[in-house]
Amino acid sequence: MHIHTIKQGESIAEIAEKYGVWEADLREINDISNGDGAVGEELLVLIPTRSYTAQHGDTIDRISIRFGVPKRDLLSQNPKLCDRQPSVGEKIAVRYGERRYGTAVANGYFYMGCSSTALRRTLPYLTYVTFGVAVADKRGIHRIADDRAEVNMVSAERKIPLIRVYDKHEQRYSSLEEAKNFADELIDLAQGGGYKGIVLNACNTTCSAEHYCSFLIILRKLMIGCDLILITEVNQNSPIEYSEYADGSVMYYPKYTIKNPPSVKEGERKVLADFACRGESTKTFVDLPSLASYNGGYITYSQAIKMARQDGNELIKNQSTLLSYHGGKKQGECVFNSLESIKSLLELTREFDYMGVCFDIMRTPLSHLMMYNAMFKTHYYNSVRTREGCSRVSEE
Repeated sequence: MHIHTIKQGESIAEIAEKYGVWEADLREINDISNGDGAVGEELLVLIPTRSYTAQHGDTIDRISIRFGVPKRDLLSQNPKLCDRQPSVGEKIAVRYGERRYGTAVANGYFYMGCSSTALRRTLPYLTYVTFGVAVADKRGIHRIADDRAEVNMVSAERKIPLIRVYDKHEQRYSSLEEAKNFADELIDLAQGGGYKGIVLNACNTTCSAEHYCSFLIILRKLMIGCDLILITEVNQNSPIEYSEYADGSVMYYPKYTIKNPPSVKEGERKVLADFACRGESTKTFVDLPSLASYNGGYITYSQAIKMARQDGNELIKNQSTLLSYHGGKKQGECVFNSLESIKSLLELTREFDYMGVCFDIMRTPLSHLMMYNAMFKTHYYNSVRTREGCSRVSEE
């Protein structure tokens, strides 16, 4: 795996030839449909250690059987084939020799506005899919989208569908009766929608830790009896019990401090190390950043790159923070994580023995997914209660 920075006058075709890869794949991985990218832009370059030219009558399944490569691996290495069969003469990456680390697990968040096509292309990289379609308040739990077709798709691909519930009524936890009723409602929601568990937001909870922990204990006991899992969303300031009283957690932390952006070593390393020392990192996902800060708001990583290409802005990377930025008269300054920054975060995820990563399916670029896939050896579960995939193993 290489990260190549585009220099003045370089073309995508020349870069592809330099590394001996196919130009079409290099463009797809880095979302460059036309043109040659922006000066200073980073490209993810994956070099197959074994490839195959598709013949007449070849299908994904036939190629999988012929080379003894799981279908999910072929799709993750060739995302262009997630919604079609290979064409005659098309180059197929059969194997990459990049994976250096043990198992990591990915959890993708699916929100309104995300297409089924994007979900299908992301599925080969995932173990869990979290559907953000429910909000709770004083009146009860409300579904904000119909995701039945997507849940069925996820289940058919033997992935684990979860439902994320954002609770706006925090006073309920001080009442034991209300807490029990809410726990019952959550279980009914999960079972009725075909989900295998619940992701509960605890980042901004202002109720007492004692009351919230009591609720988590009640909820998890009920969920264990129903063969459901509980994952809590936490940040570096959350009481560690919010993670310990659940089957897993999603770790959020500040990533976009524009005036004084944290360095990977001094910022992200400190947060992840502190949490790993006081909590159970082996069952915690690290949130991968996919947004850019722009004029006080946020846009996607892909939009930030697109803006630079359209306006002819050079992308500059701060070597101490590994954050990239560009600015111009039309837009103002735009700051976002470089590919090297994402790579460093993945390395920290492994170093501190975290379970894996989570990300927004709609906003995460393909280059981030393929970098994750190139670095980790991923195990997939057949059952929601099977946890062998969480243990770290060395590459054979």
